[in-house]
Order: sequence, then C-alpha cells, then structure tokens
Amino acid sequence: MKSSEIMKKYKINGALTGKKLMKYLPFMIMTNLSTLLLVSVDGIVVGNFVGTKALSSVNIFSPIVVVIGVLSNYFAAGISTQLSVCMGTSDMDGISRVKDASKKIMIAAACFVAVIQLPIVFGLIESYGLSSEMKSLTWNYAIGVMISMPFGMISTIGVCQLQIVGKMRALMVLSAVEGMVNLGLDLLFVAGLDMGVAGAGYGTALANIVRATATVVYLHKKTKIFSTSGIKSSFEDIKKILYRGVPELSSSVMLAIQNYLIVIIVLYQMGENGGAIRGVCVFALSLALVAINGIQGSMRPLVGILTGSEDWRGLRILFRQTIKLITIIVGILTVLVLVFPEIVFTIHGIDKIPAYGVASLRLFALHFLIKGYDAIFRLYFANRGNAKFSSVVTIAGSATMPLFAYIFGMLVNAEWLWFGYFMAEGLILIANVIKYKKIVSRDVVVDKEIGRLYMTIMPDEAVEASRELRKYAKEKGVSDRIAYRLSLCVEEMIAYARTSQKNKDISVQVIIKFLKNEAVFLMIDDGECIALNEDKETKEIIMDNYELIKKVAHSIDYKYMLDMNHTMIKI
Repeated sequence: MKSSEIMKKYKINGALTGKKLMKYLPFMIMTNLSTLLLVSVDGIVVGNFVGTKALSSVNIFSPIVVVIGVLSNYFAAGISTQLSVCMGTSDMDGISRVKDASKKIMIAAACFVAVIQLPIVFGLIESYGLSSEMKSLTWNYAIGVMISMPFGMISTIGVCQLQIVGKMRALMVLSAVEGMVNLGLDLLFVAGLDMGVAGAGYGTALANIVRATATVVYLHKKTKIFSTSGIKSSFEDIKKILYRGVPELSSSVMLAIQNYLIVIIVLYQMGENGGAIRGVCVFALSLALVAINGIQGSMRPLVGILTGSEDWRGLRILFRQTIKLITIIVGILTVLVLVFPEIVFTIHGIDKIPAYGVASLRLFALHFLIKGYDAIFRLYFANRGNAKFSSVVTIAGSATMPLFAYIFGMLVNAEWLWFGYFMAEGLILIANVIKYKKIVSRDVVVDKEIGRLYMTIMPDEAVEASRELRKYAKEKGVSDRIAYRLSLCVEEMIAYARTSQKNKDISVQVIIKFLKNEAVFLMIDDGECIALNEDKETKEIIMDNYELIKKVAHSIDYKYMLDMNHTMIKI
C-alpha cells in the first residue's frame, strides 16, 4: 500500500471530536438555557406583571450590564484559553501557574468591579436623557443588579473553569439552580410582594450570590482547579492570560459600545417604547446564543488539545463540525423567528405590538447565523495565536454597526436600524474567512519533517495499521528501528485503550511525525483513564507493557482530560 493509499484508508474522519462534541453539547445547551432563564426572566416577569414601561427600563439598563461585564468575559476567556493550551502541550507546571493566576485574577477583578461600577452606572443612565419616570424605574432595577455584578464576575470565570475540566453536568446543575432561584425570587418580589421592577433586580442579586458561592465550593471540593502543588504564578503568567483573552475583550467592548449606542438610536427613532422592542429582540438573540455558546463551549477544550498537539488536520475537521452544528441549529431558530415573530412579543406580555415591532425583530434575526460563525472563528484564532488579528477585525467590524444602524434607520425606515447588525457581522465574517484560508494554506509539514501521518484507527485495525505504517516509513526512508518501535506503540496503546474500556466502542486518533533520526507518536482516545497519581498533578502510564514502551521510547508524556487519554511518545 502506497503512502497516499495509507492516508486515504486511515484518514482522520472526525469520529473522536464528533462524538465528544455531541456528548458535551446537551449539557452546554441546558446550561445556556438556564443562563437564558437568568438573564431574560427579569424582562419577562416585569413585562407581564408591571407593564411595558417596566420592560423598557430593564432593557434600557441591560447595555450597562454588558459594559460592566466586559471584564468578566475577558478574564474568563483568557484563563480558559491559556489553561487549555497548557493542557494540550502537557505543560503541567504551566497548568499550575495558570490556576494560581486565575485565583488572584478572580479575587482582584471582583473587588475592582464592586468599586468602579457606581460611577459608570450613574454616568450612562444620565447620558440617556430619560424622562423622570423612566429614570426612576431604571435606577430601581439597577441597585439590585449592581449588587450582583462582583458575584457574576466570579461565576463567569467559574463557568470557563468548569468547561475546561469537563464538569459539564455540574455546570448545567449550577446554572439551572441559579435560573430557578432567580425566577422564583422574581415572582415572589414582583408578583407576590408587589416590589415592582426593583424586585427583579434584587432577585437577580440573590440568585448570583447563590451561584457564585456554589461554584467556588464545587470547584474547591470536586476539582483540582485551585490546587497548584505550591507552584506560584508570575507576572509573565498573568500577561499570557491577559493576551489570550484579548479577542474576547475586543468583542465584549464592541458589544458594550454597540448596545449603548443602539439604545440611544432606538430611543431617538422609536421613543421609549423602543426599549420594549429591543428587549424582545435581545430575547430572540439570547435563544440563538444558547446554541452558539453551547457549541462554542463544547468546542473550547477540544480545540485547545488539538492546537497544543499541532493536529492541524484534526482541528480543521473539528472546525467544520462546529460550523455545521451552528448552521443547522441556529438556522432553524432563525427561520422560526422570521415566520412567527408575534410569539416572542406574547411571551413578554405585549399583546399590542408597538409600531415597527414585527419588522424590527425580523430584520434583527437575519444576523444570528453570521454571529455564530464569527464566534467560532474568534475561538479558533485565539488558540492559533492570532489574537491581534481577531481583535482588530472585531473592533473594526463592530464599530461600523451603530453607523449602519443610524444610516439605515434614517434613510429607509426606523425598523431598518436593526439591519446594521447583519452588515457589521458580515464584514467581520468576510475578513475571518480570508484569514482562515491563509492559515490553512500554511499548515504544511515543516522542513525538518520527512513525513506526517494523521490516522483514525479502529481497535480491530491496530495490527494491520501498524503493518501499513512500517511500509509508509520504508517509503519515506525511515530506519527499521524507528518504524518497528512506532508499530509497537500503535498496537500496544490501542490494545490497552480497548481493554481498559472493556468494549470496542472507542475512537482513536493517531498522529505520527517522522523526522530524520527520530519520530513522535501522539494518540488521543476516549478509553478509560490509564492511571492517576493522586499525590501529584501529573499522570503516568501504568500497564502490563509499560516497561516495554519505556524501553523503546525516549520519553512519554501522558495526561487524561475531558474523559480522553492524551499520550505523546518520542522514539
């Protein structure tokens, strides 16, 4: 069998990443549904029990929440990305330093937000030029939400930490508890105790406090995310985290500016009822973000592992898989919103839809799918070390959105201001696609390598695959010594993965890099954890043929994460 035939027969087919995506996705979807319940329930409850003006006040204040939440998203993205990359490169000391840095950042950021939010909230509310009644309603809601913000910071960072360590079920439960507590308290304070819009704010505050406390307790008791084995982080480690979070920071900053400017434009062109229309539009977007963030969250740890392993082909397959999921799920949701927009207004207790309402929602929904694509690109570029590009494109593209909104709203009709979102996200997508194609074209075998194999091997194919591997090595001029040792690794490692799982339903992905006088064998599989030494933050292979593998290898690096084995053997 020639090298081209070997590559074709054992071509990486995405079975492993596809299986993991579908395993993580339900938990992430449920988690984001619970989060949706948290962030949208305030508007739904006050809209149904207080009225349209109360709904407007909640949505007039929501851009301010996004402004203050920028730091939460920034630090959370930086920590999770840097942690996943360290895990992908088997940098155990690096993992400990990131974990130590994350504790410092979590505490410092929460304290900083608690202090700085008051002048920000005051200045932004005053800048709206609201009537005295609307300003009073907005401040009544703001007080409770401001209490919640430092705790929300802790929860947001905790979400990404739980994603990285694979605690999807716990993440789902914590989010569900927070959402149900918020719903229950909103109904009690708003409907039961007649506290008005202020009750919704206090309900959010108490729900956030419950969530943040439960998250920290769970991370401490059930994971090792706070355990660093005495290793301390340096300022350089914090800088790396801050750099990794820049793409998300740029996106969050522009989103905050967008939301603030859009509220001003909406109030100018549609009046204070425009706040209610915006609330309905944001709720529809939140439904789309349930899917987008769920898919992105499921992808995040996998892309970190593949990037750290320099498995560019596997990474491209994972990227295509997530794009397909975005297209199907978000596409269906978009069609439903376009066909049945009135339902979204009814959910918010709006029986008489304001002027421009239906058309506004339909035009706004057009950008959901593109927004999902851009989110996946942003995560991809962050892991590939292209944070600067992603940040510049996000800032440049998003900065045009309020301009588009103003122009369309003035030149066509008021409802066309929502089409500005489609135009802005479209520009970002075009730039992302061009950059992605350039990166893919550079993902070729480096000069010092004489060959590279990407293989998906079924357990029953291990012996045959190892035989064909030797033929490929001979064709490339690799010595018999290296070829036979690689063959041994293929057979023994796959055999162990199957035996430990006690069935044949496992997926194995192998990458072999051939150099002039050595080779690197990398295998990712979803068999049982080979072993965990609880006294250290490292893992080591313990199996019947471990001594044999050690004799043929220069080094062995092993770790287990997200119920996958990740083994790198240098021959």
